[in-house]
Amino acid sequence: MLTAVIRAPGHAQTLAATFAVLIPAVADGFLGHAVVVDTAGASDLERIADATGASYLRAGAAEAWERGAVVARGDRLLLLDAGDVPQLHWVEAIERHLLTAPSIPALLPLKGFAASLRERVAVSVDARRPRAGLIAPRDEILAGRLSAVPRRLPVGRERLPGSPTTLAGKAQRPQT
Repeated sequence: MLTAVIRAPGHAQTLAATFAVLIPAVADGFLGHAVVVDTAGASDLERIADATGASYLRAGAAEAWERGAVVARGDRLLLLDAGDVPQLHWVEAIERHLLTAPSIPALLPLKGFAASLRERVAVSVDARRPRAGLIAPRDEILAGRLSAVPRRLPVGRERLPGSPTTLAGKAQRPQT
């Protein structure tokens, strides 16, 4: 079973947009559970998590993935930041990956030139660190280190404008 762990730094609109894409996967039985990790302590995030049936917890941005993995019910995790919106056919791409190479972590890469470039640089610096867009075994997220470099999937994800970006484990607002 796949569990989505969503790191949310207090932005209800971006969390709602991410859930809007995930809910059909829950209805199809592909996604079994979601965990919202609130890194800012915003009460409306707890309400959204409760309304969707997701688990909710508070944690710092640096430890969000590991804390979410503790609560996750599935043996495979999909890590997302609030505002990440997987593109069409993301379920099929992940299903195919899990059927053909289940032991290798995968990455739903960011779309857009600047975002993709930042992500590629971050992956080249530390490829085995948990990050948004990753699909990996739960035990590897708990360990804080991947067993292999993630494989980039052909379907990516977009980050909504105004969504926080993550730099060095800290959620930050984009510069304008």
